[in-house]
Amino acid sequence: MTDPTETPDDADDADQLAEAPDQLQEDPDQSNTDPNSKSRELRTDGGTVATGSANLDQSTRIETPENPANQGTPSVDTTSAPQTGSSHDRTATPPTNDPEEPTNSESNGVRDGDELFSGPAPVNDVLDFYLETNPWGVSQGTISSYRSRLGHFRQFCAEEDIENLRELQPSHMDEYHNYLRKQPQLEARSSIKGCLSALRKFIRYCERRGVVDGGFHKLIILPTLSNGGGKDETWLSHDDAKEIIDYLGKFEPFSKAHVIWTLLAETGIRQSTLYAFDLDDYDATDRYIEAVNREDTGTRLKNGAKGEREITISSEAAQVLDGYIQANRNAVTDEYGREPLLTTKNGRLQKSTIRKYAYAWSRPCAIGKDCPVGEHPETCEAAQTNNDAYKCPESVSPHPIRRGYITHLRANGVPTEDVISKRCDANPDTIEQWYDMSTKAERREARRAFVEDL
Repeated sequence: MTDPTETPDDADDADQLAEAPDQLQEDPDQSNTDPNSKSRELRTDGGTVATGSANLDQSTRIETPENPANQGTPSVDTTSAPQTGSSHDRTATPPTNDPEEPTNSESNGVRDGDELFSGPAPVNDVLDFYLETNPWGVSQGTISSYRSRLGHFRQFCAEEDIENLRELQPSHMDEYHNYLRKQPQLEARSSIKGCLSALRKFIRYCERRGVVDGGFHKLIILPTLSNGGGKDETWLSHDDAKEIIDYLGKFEPFSKAHVIWTLLAETGIRQSTLYAFDLDDYDATDRYIEAVNREDTGTRLKNGAKGEREITISSEAAQVLDGYIQANRNAVTDEYGREPLLTTKNGRLQKSTIRKYAYAWSRPCAIGKDCPVGEHPETCEAAQTNNDAYKCPESVSPHPIRRGYITHLRANGVPTEDVISKRCDANPDTIEQWYDMSTKAERREARRAFVEDL
């Protein structure tokens, strides 16, 4: 199913490392607004909202859920997603495992590099050329990851007035390492290692181009991660996820947010898998969704064809999907003529918007709970818009939801190799090292219950 040397969701690095709004794509929901549709807002103060049954009555027409009592209160716009310029990295993502030698893909005619490398080597121009030409022949997801990680090096060079890469000195490498340590969004050691690993590859490329001396990349020392030392312990418990889903079922039934949270929390899929689902992938009769690798038409699964599988869902999840499809799904196709499962007015719902729904609804105030850090929705910066939701210390991206789901299965004795690994498309060793947040005692009792039930 997966490469035994994998690290968690490297192909989703672009989505996990580029959590900040400056990396997000524009939400297609923002434009071409339907004049007959109402702008739906999400309460952040837990105030009274018009309620309705979350149960789908198949004999009646389903109405699009509305929130008429949202007026005059701080809210989060769940449909618009304007870009902002701040940056934030909430997850620790280990370095990718890429080919050791570059391919000839840089000669694809994107730009002529001969002139670029014949004189001074401007930092930004060389970085742009490197990312555009993809000399290592890696996936676009990995390129996006490199772009995010190397963004720190761009900023470092700007602050140190390094305009020409030929001016790099060995001392700059130590200074850059110290610079990374001071970045609050790179708190985890594995995040720093990922940034240094990306720079090491870039410097090796610069050596081939004659920009720096051969062997210069060896001056970049990668930190050693002890067992579990690179483990990101950000996760959302199964109970917390269920509480959010129950709230959505009551106040936002059959909405995009309801579907997104239901599928992420019940299946443990990656956001890239959710993004890839087509309408025809859902089998309402047998209650499953098929994950299909369609790389040629824009939706590659993390592990390619090896990640293809049929994922069963509960009757409750199927009911949510049925309600969304009948009431709120836009009858549109994407740029390849495919019918996405999750849609906007213009096509397929973007991964950046999926992240926004995750951040928005995982804020405690969004479901009427008191703020654990003492903020008030009227004055809290994270409570004002979807773009700012990531600033809430309690909010999470889709990946911690996946981590919480896998932890829940492991804590309840579900076999890792035969069930969890296949259902979640992750190597058993990877699950053991990176995903399971349960304690030794919880795992012991789960094993006991599993054996005693035989």
